[in-house]
Amino acid sequence: MDSPIISCFGMRKKSKASSAPPPMPSKKDLYSLSSSYSQSQIVTSSTPFPLIIPLPPNMPSLFRLLSNELVLYIFRLLSLNDLCTMARVSKRLKELAYDKTLWRTLAITNSFNKRRISHALKMLESTSRLACVRCVNLNNVAIKQATIEYIIMHTPALKEIRLHNLKLTEKTAKLLVSKCPQLEQVMMEQGKTSDDCLELLANGAIRLKSINLHKVENITTAGICHIIKNTNLSFLNFNGISGWDIRTLAPYCAHFTSMDLGSSNNLSDEDLKALTQQCKKLKFISLKNCKMITDNGVGELVRDCPQLTDLNLSTCAKITRVGVGSALQHLHLLQSLNLSGFKELHPLMLPLCPYRLLPNLTSIDLSFTDADNEDLVGLSNYCANLKTLRLAGCSNVSDSAIYAISQKCKKLTSIDLTRELGSAQPMRVTIAGIEDLAKGCPDLHKVSLSYSSRNNITKRAIMDLNEWRIEHGYKVITFNLNEEIVTA
Repeated sequence: MDSPIISCFGMRKKSKASSAPPPMPSKKDLYSLSSSYSQSQIVTSSTPFPLIIPLPPNMPSLFRLLSNELVLYIFRLLSLNDLCTMARVSKRLKELAYDKTLWRTLAITNSFNKRRISHALKMLESTSRLACVRCVNLNNVAIKQATIEYIIMHTPALKEIRLHNLKLTEKTAKLLVSKCPQLEQVMMEQGKTSDDCLELLANGAIRLKSINLHKVENITTAGICHIIKNTNLSFLNFNGISGWDIRTLAPYCAHFTSMDLGSSNNLSDEDLKALTQQCKKLKFISLKNCKMITDNGVGELVRDCPQLTDLNLSTCAKITRVGVGSALQHLHLLQSLNLSGFKELHPLMLPLCPYRLLPNLTSIDLSFTDADNEDLVGLSNYCANLKTLRLAGCSNVSDSAIYAISQKCKKLTSIDLTRELGSAQPMRVTIAGIEDLAKGCPDLHKVSLSYSSRNNITKRAIMDLNEWRIEHGYKVITFNLNEEIVTA
């Protein structure tokens, strides 16, 4: 007779001779069981199979010791694919795998084949779990249009739908309007739709608050006008869309609070001025990779929208440190600033008045810029509440700047000091600078670094820093180490 086995999934073979379920083991039995097997009896090969230990004939599954609440907590960390697999293990795991709380978000990624998608949807429908779905995320090229329509028809509580590299047809838009009355967000990325579909959403989705059209094809100014005029949108993403006229749309954008204009190659300073003169409530704007925007456009933006809290000027080729200085001088409520990719940022133009601090600025991205120690020392004097700082690829920054940040920015929680990929110039920050951060910023919990034997940034040194923080009651830092090849 085969002896029962137990794995980390709690699977075991039932003995044919046993009719009644065996009693639950006591703590003493579990202890004696664990001590009765030597290290040589435990399977720990390099194969992907789980750890398997033979059990005595009357020993029940140890998985039964876990409460339903604990199993559900573990299941929340699994993907849809893994949940469907766990549902086949036993009746108990099937009930828990299809618990309503686990199916608020339905995500179908490229790891699903056509057969598994069909099986998962049938199981969800048979257990009435599709009715619990609030968010649908479809990122799988194997998904057919009929499958999208089937999901929409059976998710009446849907509030958000995301379509990646898929098509939004008129039939799908009609179903969204008729079957999903609570729809609030629509996100499309690199897909296809039409002006007629946008018009259907504008006229029928009365609760629509946000629409993301990142690099979506076949959209014109007329379709966007339908969406803006007939809904109460607070956010609209124009990122990567071509063939639209911002000046035509500007009069209808007065109620917008967030707008993404990234990668708009036809957006000029005059277009941006026409928009900002209408959008007095604007708090977030992204001009990432807008190649025609200059310092004059940024000046008009900060004068018309002084209440901006989030500004993204990443990789804007024609914006210089003058435009950045204008933003720092006039945007007193600024919370997040992205300047990554600036090649002529140094010297950074800080506010002229020494008492004009930036108390709300909590996030700054200076990755791949020419910022140096002088810029960071000056910035640390103004940003006492800084929490997130990205300095990836900043090879001009050394330990002296890091020390100033550790002394002035006590609330720092995350910092990125990785080197630029493919660059022959290593980072100048050594383990001494990391020690200053670890000892000066008690809330610091995430540091990204590039491994460097030259700068003494090793795993052993990082472990010593965390041991010091534990001894002094600080949070443990999660270090993300990227391999760095340093030539002699």
